[in-house]
Amino acid sequence: MYRYTRAPIQDIDFKIQETLDVALTKPGVFAYNIYMIQTPPRLSTMRTMAGSLFLYKDVNFMKDLKKHLSLSEQVALMVSRGLIVADTSEAQNLLFHVNYYRLSGYLHGFKQPDGVNYIPQTTLAQIQTLYDFDRKFTRILMFAMEDIEETFKTRLSYALTSAFPDDPLVYLNPEIYRDKEDFERFKRHFQEEFKNNKKLPFIKHHIQEYDGQLPMWVAVEILTMGNLSALYRNLLPKYQKKLAHYYYTGPEQLENWIKNLTYTRNHLAHYMRIYDFNFGRSPKQCSHHHLYKKASNRIFDQIYIMSFMYSTPSEWNNYVLPEIAALLENYSEYVHLSALGFPDNWQEILTIRQ
Repeated sequence: MYRYTRAPIQDIDFKIQETLDVALTKPGVFAYNIYMIQTPPRLSTMRTMAGSLFLYKDVNFMKDLKKHLSLSEQVALMVSRGLIVADTSEAQNLLFHVNYYRLSGYLHGFKQPDGVNYIPQTTLAQIQTLYDFDRKFTRILMFAMEDIEETFKTRLSYALTSAFPDDPLVYLNPEIYRDKEDFERFKRHFQEEFKNNKKLPFIKHHIQEYDGQLPMWVAVEILTMGNLSALYRNLLPKYQKKLAHYYYTGPEQLENWIKNLTYTRNHLAHYMRIYDFNFGRSPKQCSHHHLYKKASNRIFDQIYIMSFMYSTPSEWNNYVLPEIAALLENYSEYVHLSALGFPDNWQEILTIRQ
C-alpha cells in the first residue's frame, strides 16, 4: 500500500521501482529513504515540485544497533543509571548466565520518568530476586500447561474419531473443515512435524507397519498447540461444538481460550518474563462466572482460563493453587500482586468448584 506525504523539496526525479536515497543539502530539509515495491504503469517516473505530493512506501529513521558490551561494561552501565551493585564480581557472574537484555526487563518498573535512570535505592539484588521468582512461577504454570495441552489433544482426537469411528485419518478429511486453504496449510504443517519427528520410535513403527499413516490419536502427539489451535479454528461448527461441550463452554469461547493459551504456553516455554509483563491480550471471560470480570492483560487472565481447562479439579485446588500461594508468600517482600494482575480475592476466583 502506498502512502502520500508533502515533499519539502524543490525538484527530484525518481523512478518508483528503485530505492532512492534523497540527499538534500538545503538547510532544514531531511533526507529520506524511499522504498517502492510496486509500480503502476502510468507512474513509472514522477517529478515532484516544492509542496507537491510524492509517493513513498516507508521512511527510514532507524537507529544504529547497539554494540557489544563486556561484562564489566554491562555492570558499569547499570551503575551509571543508578542501580546499586554490592559486588561487581558477583554481578558479572550473574550477567554471564542471565542475558543483560533479559535481566533489564525486570528493571522497567524501577525507572524514573526519564525512562533511563532507576529510582533511588534500587538494587541488583532486588532484580535478581524477581528473576528467581519468575523462574519458579514459570515452572508451576508449565506443570499446569502440560496437563491442559495433553487433555486438549486427547479430547480433540476423541471428539473427531468418535464422530467418524471408521476413519482414523479423519483429521485429513477436507469435508470436516470450513476453509480449504487453511486445511492445506494445516497439512503442510503436519508434514513438517512428521518429517521433524520421523526418528521417534512410535513414528518409526507407523512408517514400518502402516506406511507412515498416523491415526489421529497418534498424530496429535507430534502436533504443536499452534497446529491444534488452527485445526480447531477451521472445523465445521458441529465438530467445534462437540469439543467445546467437554469444557462446558461454547465454540467461540473455546477457540479464544486455545488461541490465548497457545501464546501463553510458548511464552512460558521460552522462559520469557511474566512479572510485570503486559500480554497485550485477555481471553474472553466466562459469562457464568461472576467473581472476575476485569481484564488486566497480565498473567492472571491466562491463569484464570487455565482453571477452566485443567483436567482434574482436585489436583488444581490441592496442588497448583497452594504452590502459587506458597510462592507468592515467600516473595511477598518483593512481588506486587498488581504486577501479575492478581486481585486480592485471587484464590477464591481460581478455585475450581466441583
